[in-house]
Amino acid sequence: MKIGFFGTPSHSAYLLEKLLDSGVEVSFVVTNPDKPSGRGKELTSSPVKNLAVSKGLKVLQPTSLKLESVVCEILSHSVDLQIVYAYGALIPKKIFDAPTFGTINLHGSILPAFRGASPVQAAILEGLTKTGFTLQYITEELDAGDIISTGEVEITEEDNFGTVLDKITKFGTEEILRLLNNFNGKKFPSYPQDHSKATYCKKILPESRKINFLDSAWNIHNRVRAYNPGNICYAFFREKRINIYKTRLSDQTSNLESGTLIKLDKKTIGFIAGDRKILILEEVQPENKKVMSGLDFLNGIQLKEGEKLL
Repeated sequence: MKIGFFGTPSHSAYLLEKLLDSGVEVSFVVTNPDKPSGRGKELTSSPVKNLAVSKGLKVLQPTSLKLESVVCEILSHSVDLQIVYAYGALIPKKIFDAPTFGTINLHGSILPAFRGASPVQAAILEGLTKTGFTLQYITEELDAGDIISTGEVEITEEDNFGTVLDKITKFGTEEILRLLNNFNGKKFPSYPQDHSKATYCKKILPESRKINFLDSAWNIHNRVRAYNPGNICYAFFREKRINIYKTRLSDQTSNLESGTLIKLDKKTIGFIAGDRKILILEEVQPENKKVMSGLDFLNGIQLKEGEKLL
């Protein structure tokens, strides 16, 4: 079977590498154009492009899949199946309809729940203990295609976006390989979604990363987890920004104002949430400094009574 592959970030590269390791013939790879990165704004290739180039694969980086020249280029490869995982743009009908056995997408939730751009983050934000993945056929309506298969993954209290995404990628990849290994020359069986049960998640906006200390400790904890890595939550301390990478729930409470920093013992610092519960700072990054433990932060600031995160 010949396939075309669409993807961009590192978890998509993981899937591509496993496909190649299993002996799947990849005719071409479509990924996002190189983007400026770092202080020098040097053009940086996506992880998928880096892997594809290292394997000698044909790489396409169109600015738009709607361009007729791009459509013609992709269709000229005449593949049996296309696989999409975190490509980052909508794929036109001309392209997803072209392969003999269709175009399948690995999505980071159990559809029809959490259609959209941030399904893993949405599940963590809601405090769920389980989420999953869906393999579905692509249609013109986003994440509304017929379902081939699904699988569950656990979300622990210690998980964040990165660790949950790793689980989804691993088990989703295994399911794709299982389907390909059992391919019988026919389109994969599927069933329609119950569209009446569809829920949606939104693109993460910069302002959603700012911590609201009037919120509950549980909700703040979930937000910190949901946005790490990639969209780290932040607050302000002594008029400087502080990124908050990791928190831990505490059983302790306080009547101090929300946002107030409190030293729990010689090694532990936390803050008061809107429900008066204390959330412990495990990993932070003060402005212009490296990521550090809560203990190192505590030792470095000489905390004064009543100081707050804002």
